[in-house]
Amino acid sequence: MFLKRIELLGFKSFADKTIIQFDHDITGIVGPNGCGKSNVNDAIRWVLGEQSTKSLRSGNSMSDIIFSGSEFRKPVNLAKVTLVFDNSSRIFDSPFEEIEITRQIQRSNNEASYFINKTPCRLKDINDLVMDTGLGRDSLSIITQGNISGFADAKPEERRSLFEEAAGVAKYKKRKKVSLQKLEKTQDNLDRLQDIIDELSRQLSPLEKASEKAKQYLSLKEELSSIEISVLVEDIENYQNQIKEIEKQLFENKTLLTSKETDVNLMDHQLETLRKEMHNLDSQISNLQQVYTKTMEESYQLEKRKVEIDEKRKYLLKNEDAKLRQKELQIMLKEAKFEYEDRRDRLSSLKTDLILHKKNLESFKNQENRVSFELRQAENVFQQLNNRKQVLENMMKQPFAHQQGVKAIMQAKQSLSGIEGVVSQLFIPQEDKAMAIQAALGGSLYNIVTKDEASARYAIRFLKKNHSGRATFLPMNVCKPRVMNSQILFIASQAQGYIGWANELVDCDGKYNFVKDRLLGNILVIDTLEHANECAKQLKYQVKIVTLDGDIVHTGGSMTGGFVRNSSSPVTLNSELKQIEAKISGHEISIQYLRNEQEEYRRKLDRENEDCVSLQIEIAKLENIYTVKKDKYDTLLQEYKQLGIKEVNTEEIKEDDLVVQMAKMHAKMDDTSSQISSLRSRRFNVGNQVEKLENDIRLLRREMNALQSEIHALELKQVQYTTKQDACLNRLNTDYRMTYEYALEHKKEIDLKEAKEKVIWLRQEISKLGNVNLEAPKEYEEVKERYDFLSKQKEDLLLASKQILKAIDEMNETMIVQFSEMFDKINVELNESFKAMFGGGKARLVMVDPEDVLNTGIDIQVQPPGKTIKNLQSFSGGEKALIAISVLFAILKARTMPLCIFDEVEAALDQANVERFARYLSHFRNQSQFIVVTHRPGTMEQCDTLYGVTMQKDGVSKLLKVQLKEALSLTEQEEK
Repeated sequence: MFLKRIELLGFKSFADKTIIQFDHDITGIVGPNGCGKSNVNDAIRWVLGEQSTKSLRSGNSMSDIIFSGSEFRKPVNLAKVTLVFDNSSRIFDSPFEEIEITRQIQRSNNEASYFINKTPCRLKDINDLVMDTGLGRDSLSIITQGNISGFADAKPEERRSLFEEAAGVAKYKKRKKVSLQKLEKTQDNLDRLQDIIDELSRQLSPLEKASEKAKQYLSLKEELSSIEISVLVEDIENYQNQIKEIEKQLFENKTLLTSKETDVNLMDHQLETLRKEMHNLDSQISNLQQVYTKTMEESYQLEKRKVEIDEKRKYLLKNEDAKLRQKELQIMLKEAKFEYEDRRDRLSSLKTDLILHKKNLESFKNQENRVSFELRQAENVFQQLNNRKQVLENMMKQPFAHQQGVKAIMQAKQSLSGIEGVVSQLFIPQEDKAMAIQAALGGSLYNIVTKDEASARYAIRFLKKNHSGRATFLPMNVCKPRVMNSQILFIASQAQGYIGWANELVDCDGKYNFVKDRLLGNILVIDTLEHANECAKQLKYQVKIVTLDGDIVHTGGSMTGGFVRNSSSPVTLNSELKQIEAKISGHEISIQYLRNEQEEYRRKLDRENEDCVSLQIEIAKLENIYTVKKDKYDTLLQEYKQLGIKEVNTEEIKEDDLVVQMAKMHAKMDDTSSQISSLRSRRFNVGNQVEKLENDIRLLRREMNALQSEIHALELKQVQYTTKQDACLNRLNTDYRMTYEYALEHKKEIDLKEAKEKVIWLRQEISKLGNVNLEAPKEYEEVKERYDFLSKQKEDLLLASKQILKAIDEMNETMIVQFSEMFDKINVELNESFKAMFGGGKARLVMVDPEDVLNTGIDIQVQPPGKTIKNLQSFSGGEKALIAISVLFAILKARTMPLCIFDEVEAALDQANVERFARYLSHFRNQSQFIVVTHRPGTMEQCDTLYGVTMQKDGVSKLLKVQLKEALSLTEQEEK
């Protein structure tokens, strides 16, 4: 059998799953009125694509075909029907032996689903599959009582479709209709295309001129760019060399100026000290001179008395007796002895003082040597610190010298949008936390923070274009903070050596808080490595920990630490620079202190030298006096012994004796004179030093003024060259999107003077062009391309129109041939089938317009037995039904149909004609498969299998195989 079975579920009255199996050529479906037997026919037509709810007798909506319930049954939500066909004869154009077509609809969305062999498909796919197989929803294989009654009453033009289906030209007619639609659409497209082509043609000429102008501009601009980039690179190189030379001169001049300022400050301090010393010396000399003058006056008075006494003694020694002479001589001897011993003691004291001053001199020399050594060491350290400071300052000027990608982005920051800065510059560690933060950040130190992902992508494209290395970017809009759970926070806060979380130890602008929390929010800072190990153990090695020295305990327990030379990074530079500056300030104080100490020792050395010289002079003078006094004493002693006196009176001289007073006065005068001499010598030396220092200071100040003027001039030049260099760099970045390094690699060898002249000429030529539309070449190419494309499309459409017309002609010829052949075949078979149905007579088909085979209507001329040819409208209903059935059987004999479905087609016939119809139907056994919905016994008798449809109280149709007797019983129930 061609149709093997039908499966129904939820379709109309078939609420439960029902399967109708077809095993014989003619299958009858019987049942009383309202039982749902015609729903089987509706189900087949629905699966094959029927879209008319009226034709399906389903109300206003397609969802009305779903079983809607009854008094005893609830409605269902799905209607599903499946037709299973045997395709072993390849009636369907498909390689499958069995074809299963399914259609279902859900009440919830009122949308139908289609399946072929359980694979989802479109309604069009089903229509294409059944086309020209005789199974179309409007084909002659599905005939209802309405079709039969309407056939005879139909107009000839309406009747034509049945014969077209039989002739197999429906597909050609459909294709022709599609082709005509395509042709109409093609003509519309051609009209629109022509309008567009005309408009494009008007645009092409001005665009071509603008395009040539733009190309000329671009050519000049490209040449200008090529030369100007090389000029800019040359200028930048020159500016760099000049800036480096200026920086070198500035460093040397500033170093020299600092040295001179230090010398001037030291000299000023020394000058002030010496001036104070001069004032003190002048005051001391003045006081001593007053003392000396007063002492001289007193000594003069004593000398006068002494002269008087000596004159008197000379007289007594010449004129008095021996006893008196002895007494006077004894007094003179006692005084001479006192003077001799006094000078001797004073000489010994001076020599002792000289020895002491020489010892002091040696001690001061050693101290001065020690201080000088310490000063040299301090100055060396000071110079090293200054050198380190210079290095740090240079590193701060170029913090990314070893990060090529980061350096390129930061240099081009002004020409790139959305670049916020580098992490190491945006985050400022708190005091003494720099090493910890550096360790915490690790490789993220040089990450570049951007406003969003688009800014990062643009910066990466910039790096790729300039071959400027790589960099890591942190878009702010995707940074999510890392937050530790409360348990970890509590354990960490109780740990020994706890400092805090790394993000708490960094200051930054508020808008970067998310970035800070993202990078540092999960890193703990502990004071020492030992405490860090202990804390990591308590936290089960789930948290990264860093120490103040920069050691790291990683998650999992691994550790990183040690000493690294030159470990400075941008995040530690500020901290290290502050430490260096603090050390420099401390060393400046130490150096100043040592220089003051050195100067003090030098002054002490000078004073000791002067004292030694003064003492030596005094000793030399006193030695002469001592010799004179000793000779005088020896002479008097000799004279005294010549008088015959063996013993010398040892009575001590009294303090108020004139000779004692005179000795004191002489001693005081000598001491005062020595002091004045020493002070005057010192005053002279200090005066010379002051004069020398003043001259040196004036000279140094003139040199400093000259240096400051030179430094100021150099700084102005540096600013000028830096500004020019920045302008060139900005030109490279902004105008050409190039880094200096990339431009340097692509620089051409040029004569700078000639290149600059060429640049001026090119700019003039570009200026002459006036306003230039740089989009013109692109617009011209787009318009030209569109013009050519549309012109080609026009040619294609014209060709397609010709091909469509040719195809239509071919289809027309095919349809004429096939329709004419089938028409003739049906006419031959109609006469026989008509005679069988009417028991005689004759009938034939007539074309209303034989000249227009493609559109002519079909009329039927019939002559029942014993009657003349009459108009169809004059026949009775039964006769019209027989005529229609006769035509149907003629078509079936002319073209074999694999399946025919008759739905009460014989309802209008009397019993004799029903039996005649049924007998004739049996002639098609082994030729076609018939499904007959009937309630006439004559038809039932010819059916190989009968299915009875009943409806119980629940309103649901049930299906069962029945015997002929049972079928007749059902029919009788229907008639009652």
